[in-house]
Amino acid sequence: MALGDITILREGAFGAPGSRRHAVAAGAAASIKAGELVLKTLGSASVVVWTASNTAKPVVATDYIAGLSASTSTDTASAAGVVDIIPITQDMVLLANADTAATWDTQAEYDALVGDRVLLKTSAAGVQTILASDSATSGLVIEPMDVSKYPGKVAFSVRAGAIYNA
Repeated sequence: MALGDITILREGAFGAPGSRRHAVAAGAAASIKAGELVLKTLGSASVVVWTASNTAKPVVATDYIAGLSASTSTDTASAAGVVDIIPITQDMVLLANADTAATWDTQAEYDALVGDRVLLKTSAAGVQTILASDSATSGLVIEPMDVSKYPGKVAFSVRAGAIYNA
């Protein structure tokens, strides 16, 4: 749970949508910090959840991103809370830190990964980073970017099959 792991690089065609308030269950493993991707289960789930430690998500048609947290959640071990979330759109481009900086540190290396379908890793310390392994079921797509403007960062979008509101 690191504050500001993910930021918006490019808003959608009509700007970034306004945030929406979502419920967070009591006793969550960790509070959601501003600047983290947050998941929500399709169907009757009434709460959003933080991407748990030591996981790689989202998997298309399995994990659904509710959005990017705009606030820190107010839940505690014994009380439910809320968090404000900016919904993700397909044309929105986000920035995250690379999981292994050396994989992305030159423009040629970065360009070779553009279009790959990848996952977001959440470490044991709660830090969210982008992995570089392509898989047909991975829910994020690497977008073009000038690495000299954003060293150590990776631009990505979220596939429709991994967006809660899609």
